[in-house]
Amino acid sequence: MARVSTDAQELARQIDALKTAGCARIYLDKASGVKGTTRPGLTAALDHMRRGDTLVVLDLTRLGRDTRELLAIVEDDLHANGRHFRTLDGIVLDTSDDMCGELIFTVFAAIAEFQRQQIVKGTREGLDAARARGRVGGRPRALTSEQITDARILLGPGQTRTAVAAKLRVSRWTLSRALDTASR
Repeated sequence: MARVSTDAQELARQIDALKTAGCARIYLDKASGVKGTTRPGLTAALDHMRRGDTLVVLDLTRLGRDTRELLAIVEDDLHANGRHFRTLDGIVLDTSDDMCGELIFTVFAAIAEFQRQQIVKGTREGLDAARARGRVGGRPRALTSEQITDARILLGPGQTRTAVAAKLRVSRWTLSRALDTASR
């Protein structure tokens, strides 16, 4: 099972590692690890698995990032049906060996979730610090306040947002968003 969070990320490294590990079938997902996200690759893998089969991922974060979700997948979808779970990262985690494997899995699942929470916290703190210094992150605005004022003037009788947007060299959606945001 291989997963990336966005279309911009590549699956090649995970696929190569899974092939090297001898995986017979490789299922792919391009979806966030956030709970509740639809994961057709994971669903297909679980549907295909039989008793005694092992679900293999590069590391725990490829299966999920929430400890409860990881435990639910491993306990309810795998162990309850006589299936196993294994990671290929630096610490080979294999729950088919014995109860120690399950204990280690639980500990590493909690650590993975803690690391994710630390990354989110650090990102938020960094954004807050930047805002306090007057810096705003994200993509630059497509239209300046002067262009928005001009757009309002151009939107006289008989003019459409599409025509005005074309004159300003932006999409109609960008113009509409800018006008709506500026009016708040």
